[in-house]
Amino acid sequence: MKITKHLALVFLLTITSISLSNIAQAQRRGGRGRVVIVQRPYHRVVVRNAHYRYNTLPRWGVSVNVRPANAVFISGRGHNYYHNNGIYYTQRNNNYIVVRPARGLRIRTLPIGYRPLIIGPRNYYYYYGTYYVKSANDYVVVNPPVGAVIDALPNGYEVKSVDGNEYYYLDGVYYAEVDATEFQDGVGYQVVDFN
Repeated sequence: MKITKHLALVFLLTITSISLSNIAQAQRRGGRGRVVIVQRPYHRVVVRNAHYRYNTLPRWGVSVNVRPANAVFISGRGHNYYHNNGIYYTQRNNNYIVVRPARGLRIRTLPIGYRPLIIGPRNYYYYYGTYYVKSANDYVVVNPPVGAVIDALPNGYEVKSVDGNEYYYLDGVYYAEVDATEFQDGVGYQVVDFN
């Protein structure tokens, strides 16, 4: 019994020592608060339909005659929207256009089927091309975080070539097709920053 307790104590001290050593090394390399985003190798040519998960949802930019019956009116950031489970519509003349919400728009609950993301020290939530962060009792629409890997894009993207590589381009953001073992089909779409 004493040997077991002694071995457990030695094991705990060893793990603590290794952890403290790793923290000290990280602080020497870049200091506290430095966040490293894992850069995955990009697929040079994209051949997939990145919107497969959202196949049944409307394409970004499409115009419909009637807004969904369950849509909730939201006013914010100088725009009026009708929100229906992660899809935003704005009225133009007698039609409703599927659009992305303005950054800073707040909603009370996340859409069904959202994906949680952890980028550095921050938690994000993703659904249908829109990224959110929690703020008090609301979720706020934010810019896509560089390095985020998501499982699907809404239909409405383009495929663009940059320096011999192909990327998905949606709403001013480039996404690289990457290997992502965390998703069932093993492929993800990583937010890329060319600046």
